[in-house]
Amino acid sequence: MSDKESSDELQVINERLQAITTAESAYNNAQQQQQQPQQQVKSLRKNTNDALRHPVDGKKTCTATSTIATNTDDGAFIRSTPELNLPEKILLVVDTVREQQCTPFKLGTGAMYPPLFMIKRVVENFVGAKSTIQPGMHEYALMTLDSQDAFWLCDYTSNTKTVLNHLEGITENVSDEEQQTYDLGQLFEAIHARIAMPARHQPSFVSRVILIYARSNTIPKFHTSRKYLENLTENPYFFLDVLFVHEPPEDDNMCEAVYAEIATLDTTSFSYIFEVGRNAAKIHDNMAKLLAHPLQRPPQRDTSYTLYSTTAAREVHTNV
Repeated sequence: MSDKESSDELQVINERLQAITTAESAYNNAQQQQQQPQQQVKSLRKNTNDALRHPVDGKKTCTATSTIATNTDDGAFIRSTPELNLPEKILLVVDTVREQQCTPFKLGTGAMYPPLFMIKRVVENFVGAKSTIQPGMHEYALMTLDSQDAFWLCDYTSNTKTVLNHLEGITENVSDEEQQTYDLGQLFEAIHARIAMPARHQPSFVSRVILIYARSNTIPKFHTSRKYLENLTENPYFFLDVLFVHEPPEDDNMCEAVYAEIATLDTTSFSYIFEVGRNAAKIHDNMAKLLAHPLQRPPQRDTSYTLYSTTAAREVHTNV
């Protein structure tokens, strides 16, 4: 091979190598540009969690902001409070009204129970399970609702026997006339007057209200001011959950309208709101879902209670 031919061949090889290098460089730049937004979101979440997560050892405390959550570009909520296992002070609000056309819960054995009986059983199970998970850590208080007013029944205590004794003494309130609406303003005014509220900075506990509403023909509305609810929800360590126990939805009741109003109580996107008809298993399941600590649970829309892949469950296997 002559020197000229060798030189020409080397030039061709160099040109090919340069073309390959240019192509790889362009490909890598494109990949970096594609991954950059995802890395920014991951970095934001990591920095937020790192900045807010502190150990609970009695020596170090957390400094919380008054912001409950921030919203990312993809619509995901990022909690702006540390995911600490703080003690909970839980106020259980039980609706005692029995409507005139009341459908009982019917078990598989044929036994039938009024709604208040089932509500009391699931509250009893909730308090028992919560106190078993972390004995003596959490405190519970009780309020009741009748057709006209709200009543404080039991102050905060970690003594579960005291709570359950007050719970067992709750009786039904049967009204001669069914009201079209119930004033939530007076309810949250009564809650605001007695509830234990944590400090917004360096809190020592979390406050939660679990409202169990049992009317299918009385729509809960704010006839008076919403200021008491707004004052409560401004605190990032206050949470409001609702369990709506209703009649089977029909044209002659207002289950859908009631649920629509209850859904508006979730002003922070971190409430858990469940509804159940006359299904004994489901009311126990939904109450059990409220056992999770409100600082450590995801938003309700991101929860999943299945133990298997729905895609795998849909696959059809055939023996050949």
